[in-house]
Amino acid sequence: MPVGIVYSLEVHDPQAFIASMTKYWNSETGQKNLGYAIVRQIVSGGESSASHTVADVYPSYAAWDKSTAINANSEELAIFAAETRESVSFVGSSIFEFTGVVVGKGEVETGPAMTMIYQLSVSDPETYATALKRFDEAAPSENLSGLFQIRGAGESDITHVLSISANSMADLMGNLKKDQTGSAFESFIDDVSSTRSVVGTFVTADVAVFGN
Repeated sequence: MPVGIVYSLEVHDPQAFIASMTKYWNSETGQKNLGYAIVRQIVSGGESSASHTVADVYPSYAAWDKSTAINANSEELAIFAAETRESVSFVGSSIFEFTGVVVGKGEVETGPAMTMIYQLSVSDPETYATALKRFDEAAPSENLSGLFQIRGAGESDITHVLSISANSMADLMGNLKKDQTGSAFESFIDDVSSTRSVVGTFVTADVAVFGN
């Protein structure tokens, strides 16, 4: 199952940051990296100072370790780090693991994707996942959703993230409104009310994807 780390960033110069990302991923070191990176702009995120997220995704922890070793003595990575000190401020990070739970029947293109992120505190992951799949069977969404477990989030109560995506803001919000009405949704809320709470939400727009 895919794993990785997501960085929350305050990007002062988006064009310079994307140029630095492009230079690194096109470099000899970047070409050897076993993962890929998704840059997203935060369209709506409450009071957080973060303007963007970057998710570094790997097919496994072993692949992540190999990529870390490749980067360890890389001149290209050192240049990237030096350049981004001028264009980016670090806000936070957390490790994620894909749970394998996917719901919805939407077909989402990575490039233009719009995503609603639900940050969750889940006390019984198995019960939550079962209820989510039952909800999907009863009322399949036109959006596409994936459930991720969060590791190493510091003092945050976030244990999981539900990522809900569509190809446009109109599709995303229209489908969400449709999904969150009716008896199937009411049953889902009843099923998970004692096992999960929503810590926060934010909306992102995909900006660029780099890597293999």
